[in-house]
Amino acid sequence: MTSTSPRNRGRRLALFTSAGIAALAVSTPVLAQDADDGVSDEQAEAAPTEANAIVVTGSRIRRANRDTLEPSIVVGSEQIEERGLTNVGEVLEDQPAFGPPSNNPVGGQSGSFGSGQTFINFFGLGSQRTLTLVNGRRYVSSNTASIFGPVAAGSQVDLNTIPTLMVDRIESIAVGGAPIYGADAIAGTVNIILKDRFEGVRFDAQMGIAEEGDAKEYRLGAMAGTSFADGRGNVVAAVEYNKTNGLLYTDRERTAQGLFYAAPNDPNSPFDNVIISDRRIPILSEYGAPTIADIVPGFGADIYDADGNTLVFDANGNLIPLDFGDRHGVVNSSGGNGFSLTPVSNLLSPVERYLGAIHASYDVTDTITAFLEGQYANSKGTELRSQPVYNTWLFDDAGTPDGNLIVPISNPFLSDEARATIAAQLPAGQDFFYLGRANTDLISGEGSSTVEVYRLSGGLRGDFYLGSRNLNWEVSGTYGRSRTEGSSRELVQQNFENALAGCPTDAENSPVATISSTCAPFNPFGNQNTQAVADYVTTIADPTATNEQYDFIATLGGDLVNIWSGAVGFSIGYEHRKESADFDPGVFFYGEEDPTDPTAPRSQYGRSIPIDPVSGSYNTDEVFGELQVPLISPSMDVPFVNLLEAKGAVRYVDNSLTGGDTTWTVGGRWKPVEDLAFRGNFTRSIRAPAITELFNPNSAIFTTADDPCDARFINNGPNPAQRAANCAADGLPADFTSNIVDFTTRGSLSGNTDLQNETADSWTIGAVFTPTFAPGLTLSVDYVDIALSGAIQSVDAEGTLEACYDANDFPNSACDRIDRDADGQVEFIRTGYLNVASYDYQGIIADMRWTQSTPFLGADSSISLRGSYQYIDKLQQQVGTGDLSTFRGGIGYAKHQGTVGITYQNDNWGAFTQFQYIGKSVVDADADPSAYQFFERNDVVFMDAGISFKTEDDFTFRFIVENVFDRDAPYPSPAGGGVVTYFDGIMGRYFKVAATFGF
Repeated sequence: MTSTSPRNRGRRLALFTSAGIAALAVSTPVLAQDADDGVSDEQAEAAPTEANAIVVTGSRIRRANRDTLEPSIVVGSEQIEERGLTNVGEVLEDQPAFGPPSNNPVGGQSGSFGSGQTFINFFGLGSQRTLTLVNGRRYVSSNTASIFGPVAAGSQVDLNTIPTLMVDRIESIAVGGAPIYGADAIAGTVNIILKDRFEGVRFDAQMGIAEEGDAKEYRLGAMAGTSFADGRGNVVAAVEYNKTNGLLYTDRERTAQGLFYAAPNDPNSPFDNVIISDRRIPILSEYGAPTIADIVPGFGADIYDADGNTLVFDANGNLIPLDFGDRHGVVNSSGGNGFSLTPVSNLLSPVERYLGAIHASYDVTDTITAFLEGQYANSKGTELRSQPVYNTWLFDDAGTPDGNLIVPISNPFLSDEARATIAAQLPAGQDFFYLGRANTDLISGEGSSTVEVYRLSGGLRGDFYLGSRNLNWEVSGTYGRSRTEGSSRELVQQNFENALAGCPTDAENSPVATISSTCAPFNPFGNQNTQAVADYVTTIADPTATNEQYDFIATLGGDLVNIWSGAVGFSIGYEHRKESADFDPGVFFYGEEDPTDPTAPRSQYGRSIPIDPVSGSYNTDEVFGELQVPLISPSMDVPFVNLLEAKGAVRYVDNSLTGGDTTWTVGGRWKPVEDLAFRGNFTRSIRAPAITELFNPNSAIFTTADDPCDARFINNGPNPAQRAANCAADGLPADFTSNIVDFTTRGSLSGNTDLQNETADSWTIGAVFTPTFAPGLTLSVDYVDIALSGAIQSVDAEGTLEACYDANDFPNSACDRIDRDADGQVEFIRTGYLNVASYDYQGIIADMRWTQSTPFLGADSSISLRGSYQYIDKLQQQVGTGDLSTFRGGIGYAKHQGTVGITYQNDNWGAFTQFQYIGKSVVDADADPSAYQFFERNDVVFMDAGISFKTEDDFTFRFIVENVFDRDAPYPSPAGGGVVTYFDGIMGRYFKVAATFGF
């Protein structure tokens, strides 16, 4: 797997493995913003009027009924409020159709390249394949254009930037949205609809705290609205402040255990990997491990005490025995006092947000309305800790920036006792020793990013008659700008060397300014350095990413023609959109140019590879049209056909870089009887290449890979015989051992301006049951099939090697990307973005909604029941002709997932409870159960509950408990993955109190 970290963390050994990767769609009819709930769908269909015509997500045609042809997810503001949710991303993560988010504040972050941001993941197809709208119009992306960003390249919207107080409802549709809204809606479309009318003032305050007494959350907000000009105009605005404190792995019992999959010591173990606790890496040392040769501890070059124990330094600079613990291979141990990654692992990022939104409308005439909406967001997320910079033989030779330190025995910080012990064991004539060190005292790994978003949208809309036909039109323009400013403390190598050498008088400071320019000698033994040392050897890196979006849309719709069953609805339109992105790595990450040769590779100031700036833009011109044809209406009284309608839509997209492409959908709805409807659609959708995928320059990376020609892998692949023959033809023996498997190797990753649009052929078919004998009850079941081809993939080193050696046309162009030395070892590999991947999702999504008056439980009382379920039948990925990667059944993608909620509401009080079910899953859906001890994760149910009270003067108090029964995450998560999926079980019981006052 290609490393997208700017730091080289493993030249000699691939120390740290990546867990394999790792929700139910509510298929309810979409609620109309201004619909009359007292009018049934059938009544509206029989007598459509201008007053009850509405627009639902997935269509631009005003229609009388609220049903969609596609499975839909609807979450109203009432549900958001009763659960005390402060982030739109949290709202969608509750829905089983949304897989583990591509990024949110839980777990490791991207430091100064994007921390604490929230990007959703519809159907597990990647956040870049979900289109997010606000009020039916596009919203500017906050994803950075750098390859080191928080998520895959794309135009993802950071849901942290949307104020929940202003949300009226969230509507989402599975597939079907591309012809209506354009590219990127392969998995589906999320439409966040904000309040556009409000009278009065409302204040909101909320606080949350974990039972452990930490992870505090605060929210303060206010919303105000008023009408003016005798009701012709209305303005509503909201402001919101939200702050959440963070956690480290050491703050929770499960994560503090240091559970990890390691090789078994028992040669007869039935498992390839077993669980160990208190995972340690004794060949790394936080305070310094001295050796007499350039190696790591445990290989015969250690410094020993009289009893033969390996010695390392403690925090105070004293030599103490190294306890290797229970060793599992060379790298890992269970227990002991070796280096632990647990204290430097981020569990929850603190996030602080300032949000605002406004909506204003004014009826210029009886038929023309002007509207204006704006959003502002300032959201700062912080990664509390991450791995430090290392000095160790594992990463390079002694004396190089990442290699062991070479320390003279005369170093003044060495105690007399330690000096005598080390000197006595040095080879004759050697007056220095080697020191391996994890430099946690110089940089903590903390990094933050602040996202600032401005968005302004406005336009005119109206109605007019052309003969007897009622037509509607809208013209709007949207401008959005997102700027992400990063900040992180980074080590500057030249100043570090000066400080290590004791600040020689002739030492020159690095060209890049550090926090302090005054040299302070560095003590490499223990943890005894002052802040002055850290300030001299570190600088503040400040990468920035800016995205801009311009979008102009003009639409015309209404009744095209009247036929036997009613009016044929239509909508046509034109859209022009421009997207641009610019990433500036800042002085430190950019590196130093060679003053004698500007074309030469830049050198790094610290331990990160030089990072390239990225910039680019494209524009699209798009025309689209949509038809809805009522073939049979209820008033025609046709047996077994209460209703039959067809719908079609098409959009032509002319992209300035990828050329022209067409997306379209056809579908229909049939009601054999009034209570039952069948629906289905087929859609061709597209995703345009992102700026990063197109324009990323030839960036340096460090990478490992399972070389197909290595003896451990030569018998794998789709055709092992072909693989073996190609490797032999390249002069590699059958018993070849490839260094790239265990040691990181240099490579590059570049963009590709020849990329084409991704395409997906998708279809859904389902049924909606709305029995007249049970008013308020809606049951729906839909089958969804999404087949994505030509998916843009950053083909990593392993994929490039497989494309070469598994091919029938060896040698091919992929082989030209691989440089091997005279011994056959990979010394450089060129990777990049290609249209080579395919994804396949198949699943069932179901929903139940029922609201029923309960006068026997109170005169004005009611009970609402909601239930959502997803069954994943297939979820897999394939790159080229390589092996399939199966996600279905893996952690985060359990085959069965569901959510059930019950709400009781009376005149002045209410209560709710919600159960979230996560089914059984496995560590690796492609592996044999013998590959891992505790291969399976048990199913789990997390329960939330709350109660609310309302006074006569419109004061509402809420008390909410999350994870009521304090259910743990299934053991041994998060080993093998699942820190996001099972975060409620890791966090433990959590309490919220909220108060709302309005007048």
